Amino acid sequence: MTTAADGPGTQPPGPAVRLREYAQALGMPLRRGQSGVRALYELESTHNLLTERTLFRNLGYWANSPSTLDEACAALVDLVGERAGLVPGQRVLDAGFGFADQDLQWAARFQPQQIVGIDIIPDHLLLARRRIAAAGLTETIELRLASATAIPFPDGHFDRVVAVESAMHFRTRADFFREARRVLRPDGALVVAEPIAPAPQSQSRISGWLEQTFGGVPPANRCDRAGYTEALTVAGFVEVRVESIRDFVYPQFSRYLAGQLTDPAVRRRLNPLVRAMWHGWLRAFDHRDGVVRLGAQDYVLATARPGRRG
Repeated sequence: MTTAADGPGTQPPGPAVRLREYAQALGMPLRRGQSGVRALYELESTHNLLTERTLFRNLGYWANSPSTLDEACAALVDLVGERAGLVPGQRVLDAGFGFADQDLQWAARFQPQQIVGIDIIPDHLLLARRRIAAAGLTETIELRLASATAIPFPDGHFDRVVAVESAMHFRTRADFFREARRVLRPDGALVVAEPIAPAPQSQSRISGWLEQTFGGVPPANRCDRAGYTEALTVAGFVEVRVESIRDFVYPQFSRYLAGQLTDPAVRRRLNPLVRAMWHGWLRAFDHRDGVVRLGAQDYVLATARPGRRG
């Protein structure tokens, strides 16, 4: 459903845009909670994405050896849709829709009755709504500015709740799980795909502050797979399955990223601060001898059902 015109473009932005981005970055240490996450995603605007043809904002699923990040991102979205069991007639909530690429893809492939997307970034909403209208899908896809920890819908309203690389930013993920269970029908399902990692045991106060300020991940959301499973269970979910797919995400994406960061055209387009953030991301992995060693970094595909209430 996306075209080359939807992509991040090949030219660097003008001076006014760069100045705005630097102002956003300098102000991030002063912003807290959802405001800080909003600043992070506003900095990573369309020209600062790593995709070539689309506006997907995920690390991709590389199991079938896609040749581009665009293809890998689409593969991850398809995987989430398949695990969620999306079919015609369903009402689906997408928590953190970004620029709505996944909603366009799910609408085309699975044809649910309705997809409702929520996001806290005004820039996302404005562009995503234009794209939905251009695709002629305003009757199928509804987008709202709202928080995933205070979902503005009644109990049991949705058949499925999905979140692609967004829940790690929610304050907190546990609050999102409780809200997701509330708005799901008893026979519904939650599917979440995202990176996770436990808090470093030897992290200094300075490095912890930098991560919270520029990484957009609250300390309460740091956990391993066992902790993730426990959080879903405590929220009242049943049939919880938290599967690691990190071997089909991190090694391939990190190689792709390393190549992009040395591409002169990409370097000109990306804000230097965004490049620095991605270089820092690469340093979290051990790349000796051409082998990517992941350490404690994980990437999960989680599925769960709300079960009966009361």
